[in-house]
Amino acid sequence: MRLSAEDVKHLRTGALFLACAADPEWCEEQQDRILARMEGGAAPELLGVEEFDEDALVAAVGFVNNGLPLSELRPAGDEFVSSVELLERELGRRIEGLFPLAAANVNSMVPLLTGMQLGRPVVDADPMGRVFPLLFQSVFTLAGLPAGPLAATGPVGESAFLRVRDPRRAERLVRALAEEFGGWSATALYPMTARDLARTGVLGSVSRMVRIGRILDSDASANAKHEQLRRSEGVRRIIRARVADVAGLSRPAPAGEPDHPSSVVLIEESQGRFVQLEIQNELLLLMVDGTPEAVIPDIITMLHPDDGRVASLDDLWVGNTLDLVVLPAAGQWYTPEGRRLAAPETLHSLLPDRGRAPR
Repeated sequence: MRLSAEDVKHLRTGALFLACAADPEWCEEQQDRILARMEGGAAPELLGVEEFDEDALVAAVGFVNNGLPLSELRPAGDEFVSSVELLERELGRRIEGLFPLAAANVNSMVPLLTGMQLGRPVVDADPMGRVFPLLFQSVFTLAGLPAGPLAATGPVGESAFLRVRDPRRAERLVRALAEEFGGWSATALYPMTARDLARTGVLGSVSRMVRIGRILDSDASANAKHEQLRRSEGVRRIIRARVADVAGLSRPAPAGEPDHPSSVVLIEESQGRFVQLEIQNELLLLMVDGTPEAVIPDIITMLHPDDGRVASLDDLWVGNTLDLVVLPAAGQWYTPEGRRLAAPETLHSLLPDRGRAPR
């Protein structure tokens, strides 16, 4: 199917919802680039993985930064084209479809623009089903697939091709390249057949973002949006609470991850319940009166209670009231191996499985 301009806007909203609006400016910029190209008559094509030949080559594309927020060096617009073409030259094969490195945040939108530039479709799948801070935190790692070979292009046009297989080693090398490049790398990686993507990937994740965005962008009331999200995507509203305190913590961030951790205290005023959020790049843990209600890989995010707009981490200021909501991650993340890869085992041990099974 060809995506319309409205679909692209809904995709952006869904991407921000699933990422708790971590990089809204970069999402807006990517959206504007896509819409500008569509004015010339082009349109992103979204295909299910089953619509490709089983032996067709597909690959992920996404920004990888150097452990800090994306830099002020903005993309010129052709960096991902350069990476895909470099990967194709080295592999000696055409890449038939592109999928996002993460189905959330700015990386969810990268394949749309790159696909239009190259005349390739976007595959309705990804390796995370959400966003994680590390590129090896993928269902492909769980399946034993290599991250490379891969190609990377920086904001001033420098590029590199890496013959690397181990996803953790690829992580270290690409992060180092991103730092040398000036803050980020436009990376094409995880080349595989459509057969392997169908077998191991998180399927339908791009169209899910469009569905979520269509609900949130509608004129419905906030309560109606919550109900639609519950029926459509299994989203549950945990609590509506007011921010009472925000504190940065002194414990160091894990190696390779940006931003020091922080903790937020909120109060649910009608019953005086005590709410705590633990944050490390994304919302890791949500507790109510000391009882864990959601732990990564659960997707924890926030909405404005007045109209259901997506809130961001910048909205965690003292006195502000927010709706805290949770939706399930892809089933692969609830396996023992998935829990170990997605987050510290000490966090995962806090919650029961609640009957979740791999999908």
